[in-house]
Amino acid sequence: MARILVGIDGSKRGERALAWALYEAPTTPDPSVTLLTVVSEEYAKSAGVDEATVERNAEGFLAELKRKVAAQHPAIACETRVGKGEIVSVLADVATDYDLVVLGTHHGSKIGETISGAKGLRVSISTTVPTVVVPVTWSEGEVGAGIVVGVAQDDSSDSAIEYGVQLALAKGAQLNLVSAYGVPPFLSRPAEVMGGGMHAVGEGFQTRLDKIVELLREQHEGLVVSGVAIEGASPTQVLNEYADGCEVLILGTHSRSALGRAIFGSVSHSVLMNLTVPTIIVPQP
Repeated sequence: MARILVGIDGSKRGERALAWALYEAPTTPDPSVTLLTVVSEEYAKSAGVDEATVERNAEGFLAELKRKVAAQHPAIACETRVGKGEIVSVLADVATDYDLVVLGTHHGSKIGETISGAKGLRVSISTTVPTVVVPVTWSEGEVGAGIVVGVAQDDSSDSAIEYGVQLALAKGAQLNLVSAYGVPPFLSRPAEVMGGGMHAVGEGFQTRLDKIVELLREQHEGLVVSGVAIEGASPTQVLNEYADGCEVLILGTHSRSALGRAIFGSVSHSVLMNLTVPTIIVPQP
């Protein structure tokens, strides 16, 4: 059974997160979706009501949403949960009971992001299970093609690559591995003057990707996979531009400890802050 946890907060981003989860769930065996809303004493005070009232309202909201999901997607089991406490900590702790966490965000859209919206980014690198961050602009009627995995030069992408392989095989989609390399524009000229340049670096990146692609083709019959190293001043820009128009972008991370709840990995954080497509953060065990 594929157990999916969806963060619901009554906003547009929560709605889009649920829509993505319901769109993806049928591709997994015996899918189960749990709708989670987190309430806190601080929120109750700011709203001028007691915590018990907020909790009852949350339960009623989730119950109605569950009825809608059951009516529209009878093949998907749906449950609800109300958590109490700080939202990031609650989500990270509850996530251990699931196979996938799905959250929404306003980042990357034209409207301004609220402070609470950034919490989805913190959750994505503090759990031990893959976390999907869905942009509020995502639509099931405009799903892109292909699966992109950002490949780092250390082992932090290993689990992300394997996740991408399994997803590509399940969907019959093409898997595209991409590595970004380069230096900021103000350093490119000095690098050339010193006789370095980035050509040799790019060749090294591409050689590594070619070996990974060859191995994956040997291990997984029928897998359509490619790998490309792209030079750019910013890994974030390279990844977002390459992934634009794809179905999903997958990144790996080592940041899953308590410290990760406050500090992001630089590339993962930057990509999620400039989100263009649903992005899955896969922790490296």
